[in-house]
Amino acid sequence: MSIKIESLSVSDFVEPATTIDSTESVSKLIGSLKKSKGYEAFVEENEKTSTVTFREMLEVENASSTKVSKIMLAVPRLNVGDSVLYAARLMFENKLRSLPVFRNGSFEGKISSQAIIKRMQELKMFNGAVSKIMTPDPICLQGADEIGKARSLMLRRRIDQLPILREAKLDGVITSEAIVFSYLSQSPDRNSKGGSEEGRFDNRASSLASLDTTVNDVKDSSSDVVLNMLKSSTNYSVLTQNGTVSGIVTFRDFLKLLPIQNDVENIPASIMGLPENPLEAEMVTSKFRATVKILQTMDPTLTEARAIIRNKSVNSNTTLHQVQVFVDALEWHESYEASGYDLSKIFAEIDSWVRRIAGKHDRKPDRERKRDKTVRKPTIE
Repeated sequence: MSIKIESLSVSDFVEPATTIDSTESVSKLIGSLKKSKGYEAFVEENEKTSTVTFREMLEVENASSTKVSKIMLAVPRLNVGDSVLYAARLMFENKLRSLPVFRNGSFEGKISSQAIIKRMQELKMFNGAVSKIMTPDPICLQGADEIGKARSLMLRRRIDQLPILREAKLDGVITSEAIVFSYLSQSPDRNSKGGSEEGRFDNRASSLASLDTTVNDVKDSSSDVVLNMLKSSTNYSVLTQNGTVSGIVTFRDFLKLLPIQNDVENIPASIMGLPENPLEAEMVTSKFRATVKILQTMDPTLTEARAIIRNKSVNSNTTLHQVQVFVDALEWHESYEASGYDLSKIFAEIDSWVRRIAGKHDRKPDRERKRDKTVRKPTIE
């Protein structure tokens, strides 16, 4: 009898994971990940699990003095008996490559999107051209663009790789890993900012770009693209047509081929760092999704609204919540920050802000004016 991925559990995919203490420096974590060729580390603290990925490390300006606790994000925990489809859905919704796995309350390891995709390939689940699931016309850099621009785009868009073009042709890819690893070669006495890596951001992005990129033709099958990505040990493939970049695909895109979609995915909203209390988490999630739905109605070109919650313990009974919100549409992007001790009040503030930008980017008036212009008849008195 053939195996179906729906019948598999998280226990079938568990692999070793990197862990680190929250009090360690970011520079130590970078060194550890470079040695292990990893992408993230997990932090176990106060019966909660957090993660730190290269995306979070991009925010750091001084890797030696910044502690892991400053940038780590709380993530959902999985049990070994959970469905792999449930794990895939959580990773897809939260834009995560992996999640922590527990057995009887003890940390067991992680499950990664790459491991799931590899199993899907073994089960011959990929059919059709990759163009059906790729991100078309991806953001690209030009040869003269600086590392600082690449870093800014990655932080704002929550992406890990950017193709670099020279005379409209692919000339390499810069990744979040390359930018973060460059921090290690920046010694504290090389500038007047006490070890800040900011000066390095003035260099050209091409100086950190990998020329050994993973590339496929836009007409290639999904199966061929996955095999190429697995062989190259990369999370992406740039898709080209006659040498011109047409799209990009990551392991997350392939997860869309699993039966993990539900009604809420029609609203492009996600939250990282949700509180452990399920009632509070549901309250925050429902409020944010309802708010984003209004914005989506006003501008259907909305691609993503993402909230990131970071918690700082003030004392045993008080937690300071710091929330960042990033909103992206095809032709605009906005960001917002709020902090306080009551998440409900913070998300009420975010609701007001989203409604303001909804009015600012409302596309409905133009449509309605066009419609009114075609149907309105002169009044006869």
